[in-house]
Amino acid sequence: MKYLSVDLEQCNMFVRGSVFSVGMVLADENFNIIFKRNYWINPLCRFAMHFRKPIDFGVTKQDLVDKPTFAEVRDELATYLEDPDTIVMAHSANNDMQMFNDACKRAKVQPFAFRFICTQMIYSAVYDVENGIGLDKVAVQLGRTQFTHHQADDDSEMALYLLKHCIEKTGLSYKEMIKKFGITPGTMRDGYFVAMRCNELFRLRNRRKQRAIALQKKWNKEVSAGGVITMRLEPRSFDLLKCRSKTIDLRVLDEKRAKIKEGDAVYFIKDCQHTQLLKAIVTKIDRFPSFEEAFTALDDTALGYRGYTMLDFLDRMYTIYSDVKEFELGVVAFHLELTEN
Repeated sequence: MKYLSVDLEQCNMFVRGSVFSVGMVLADENFNIIFKRNYWINPLCRFAMHFRKPIDFGVTKQDLVDKPTFAEVRDELATYLEDPDTIVMAHSANNDMQMFNDACKRAKVQPFAFRFICTQMIYSAVYDVENGIGLDKVAVQLGRTQFTHHQADDDSEMALYLLKHCIEKTGLSYKEMIKKFGITPGTMRDGYFVAMRCNELFRLRNRRKQRAIALQKKWNKEVSAGGVITMRLEPRSFDLLKCRSKTIDLRVLDEKRAKIKEGDAVYFIKDCQHTQLLKAIVTKIDRFPSFEEAFTALDDTALGYRGYTMLDFLDRMYTIYSDVKEFELGVVAFHLELTEN
């Protein structure tokens, strides 16, 4: 038995299958690495990836002009992917499998046929977490300092180490872990794929869903009883708050907010048709004379405005508050930590 970890990078968000890099790391059954490779591929299109946080792939279109096309490396990739004695894996595997299929379709070559597992899902099941973990955080957790995120061969290697770590954490062999967690590998066939299934992760997510429903009922009763601090949020701000354990809520300081103290609980209400609640504890309070000074002093990521320029930020604030209120009342920043009680 061998392990093959793969990762794909594509260069154009408007061209499906524009793969320019395929990372592969092959290891034996004891996770001793046999080879680590990065297949550089001429994508036959320009680089056009627009992210809020830019990704430096360390390569340009000009660097790839003399590299083989995907059609030219397809058969070599297949010798490893389609080896029946090899367990293929990827982190957030569905993304990579879709890219494989798109690349084959675009290059007009035979699609791959193999089974695969997802290290993201396995990590989520082992650690009982909802959103998994990014490979950059895996590197930190495992103490792997020689790592470049979004370098396909490095990402492949980190996914391999993550599987090894999960197996060691459970104290089981690979086959025992697969059986215990009810894992059914995903399949690639005829240009389509069926995602990996994990019964244990399904059960964990269902229990988490039931806890969330019970928590909403509890918070609704507490709000209905009165005597608590409530704030309404637009859906985007509410969702940003929900996806972070710690964040900052920035407001004009009015009479209601002036009464809030560190340690107080605040109930946030999503301003939409279907009421949702979040409960947070105020851990710290900062006051500023203006939004400009607040934006300069605070972490823009925690504010939910990562990548915004000062002008973008101020323009958004002034659609919510008038500058008269800003300078008359001042600005308050509540540092918040979500709670589940």
